[in-house]
Amino acid sequence: MRAAVRIHALAVVVAVLAWAGSPSPGETTSRPKIGLALAGGSALGLSHIGVLQWMEEHRIPIDYIAGTSMGGLVAGLHASGMNSAEMIQFVGHIDWHSALSPSSKYRNLSFRRKEDAGQFPTAIELGLRDGKLNLPSGLSPGEGVALVIDRFAAPYGDMKSFDDLPTPFRCVATDLVAGKKVVFDKGSLFDALRATMSLPALFAPVRKGGMVLVDGGLSDNLPVDIVRAMGAGIVIAVALDVPADPKDFQSMLGIAGRSISYMISQNERPSMAAADLVLMPLLKGLTGTDYPKTEQFRKIGYAAAEQKAALLKQFQVGAAQYGTYTNARRTRRRPDTIRPAQIVVEGEVAPRLKKAVIAALTPDPGEPLDRAVLEDQMEKLTGVGRFDSATYEFRNRGGEETLIVTAQEKSYGPPFLRPAIFLDGANGEGLRFGAGVRFTFLDVGGPASEWRTDLRIGTYNRAETEYYYRISGGKWFIAPRAGYTHEPFPVYDRKGSRIEGLTERNFAGGVDLGYAFGRVQELRIGHQEGYLKTGLETGLTAPQRLSGQYGMSSMALRRDTRDNPLVPFEGTYLAGKVSWFNRYPQVSRQFAAYEGTVSLSRPFLSRYSLLTRLTAASTAGATGLANMYRLGGLTDMSALSRQQLLGNRMYYGGAYVLRPLSGNTIATFGKFYGVLGYEVGNAWFAGRSAKPRQDGLIGVAGSTQFGAIFFGAAMGDQGARKVLFRVGRVF
Repeated sequence: MRAAVRIHALAVVVAVLAWAGSPSPGETTSRPKIGLALAGGSALGLSHIGVLQWMEEHRIPIDYIAGTSMGGLVAGLHASGMNSAEMIQFVGHIDWHSALSPSSKYRNLSFRRKEDAGQFPTAIELGLRDGKLNLPSGLSPGEGVALVIDRFAAPYGDMKSFDDLPTPFRCVATDLVAGKKVVFDKGSLFDALRATMSLPALFAPVRKGGMVLVDGGLSDNLPVDIVRAMGAGIVIAVALDVPADPKDFQSMLGIAGRSISYMISQNERPSMAAADLVLMPLLKGLTGTDYPKTEQFRKIGYAAAEQKAALLKQFQVGAAQYGTYTNARRTRRRPDTIRPAQIVVEGEVAPRLKKAVIAALTPDPGEPLDRAVLEDQMEKLTGVGRFDSATYEFRNRGGEETLIVTAQEKSYGPPFLRPAIFLDGANGEGLRFGAGVRFTFLDVGGPASEWRTDLRIGTYNRAETEYYYRISGGKWFIAPRAGYTHEPFPVYDRKGSRIEGLTERNFAGGVDLGYAFGRVQELRIGHQEGYLKTGLETGLTAPQRLSGQYGMSSMALRRDTRDNPLVPFEGTYLAGKVSWFNRYPQVSRQFAAYEGTVSLSRPFLSRYSLLTRLTAASTAGATGLANMYRLGGLTDMSALSRQQLLGNRMYYGGAYVLRPLSGNTIATFGKFYGVLGYEVGNAWFAGRSAKPRQDGLIGVAGSTQFGAIFFGAAMGDQGARKVLFRVGRVF
């Protein structure tokens, strides 16, 4: 290997001497064509930007460029006409956590999908298309990456040849159907880049012309041969490799990752031998998930080029010649703004939604399209739950500037199946568990209407169904529903000792009339009839066992602007409900009930957030309802046992400081926070004190692909102490 490298280095020197002769670079009128091949390597590929910056600063023209995976993305940025400063700025503004997230941003989900994410908090979604259970083709649909590519590739949606780009370009993908590499040299620049970056199992593959395309690293991670075939006389390759760390072999994932890296590096060897010059950034200590470390990668790439400066500078040209080269690139660059004469939405998009998208994207006469509004609309499209991704391109149709929006429907559904698990434990209470699934059938009876059914078994058992009908596909809806719940209901004495265990059964049915304000707010007015019964499970006495029918009319308003339903770092949640009971077991008169919750999350000092939650409820004098409201358990007076405080009146206040525990790497399984909290509250009824109970909470909370996770401890007044564990929901 070393001998081959020496031979190629000698060949480079000979070629340069033959080209340069006696004139200085500034006097040269002819030169060899320079091609650059950029290897894939996830976040490690960001070091290519530093190499490109060095070559630009030293006036080394790049006549051809090709890349694979992240190398393809960086090569695409350069090929689209960006200089190094623009590339650094572009990459530095990418929110990598969002771009690589396995699901859409919570804030951009429709209100119904927000409910799904909060009530069944898992990123796992299965499909029931064609009557069989289907898995998604990747952990992530790649929506975030697609929007990143769109930001610079949208103007190049109809290229007859990638040779017509500011710098001629190629990238590599792998077709799983034919089992061979695919070289993109024309068509949509977006499609080419999205395909080369489709990491198997992580991102959904690109389906095109009967091909199933995934990351090109499987077939050609360092496309030296492709650059040579484009016409390059001198090929410079930038290879990426990280020395093995013994820590990599201590886990199953670490071993799997190193095994894949080894296979890819082996297929790079012939390419490195075929290159005229190889640069290898020193990436020790960094990983393929360190995407936010853009500046560190840039410096490493720059240093790798500087290390080979003696050879690279032989390709330097004079200022005038380099100016001619950069001007030629500039004239071939397409504008990244558009004043669309027409907007076309492609895909199975409901007519009303399609009309709303076109209306939102149509700029004022003579004004360019607002790219921020455009991205917002793409995220709204995927937020309805039907589409894997929504992308856009600028094209010329019939001599008119045209914006093409494409919504890609999920291949595995609808219908959709969303599973969830629940584990909850505390000392003195044992472990409670549950598993559930939500079935969602979309567009049942009309656009935007759906039928949703929940099944849960375990400590908590539920079967609930609701048909949500959007009247004429608009914002008004009717929602008939029915359900059954069977849950444990512990009873404690005034000292906090459990004296018995009840079970509560509730059969109910009702209908709501509501208005959907948009993605963040919903109003419902409805009526519910049901049958409530509590039965003795353990213990000797039951001070208030209920059995009988109830009827309730209510009005409820909810608003949700949080960034996360599990461990919110920023945003607001508001919920208010007013109910009128015309009958209730053991209550001889009609009565009203009021409930309200407000939760605010606000970042401070850059890495901290303060989450506050206030809740109050009352049955307006119906003193017989001792079990209407309950407090106790994690983030509901955490030092107390679950539902330890009962009453027909209740108040609660909690304040929690959150601090992220992960560094700048992209977390594979989720994001974790240190939590420090203070809580105060009480639930009571006639004859008992409303004096507040207090406690403090400390622990670690995580928002993961499987739901929220918490482990910690709480200490309260009157000697209350708990060690707590939960998987499912925390706040």
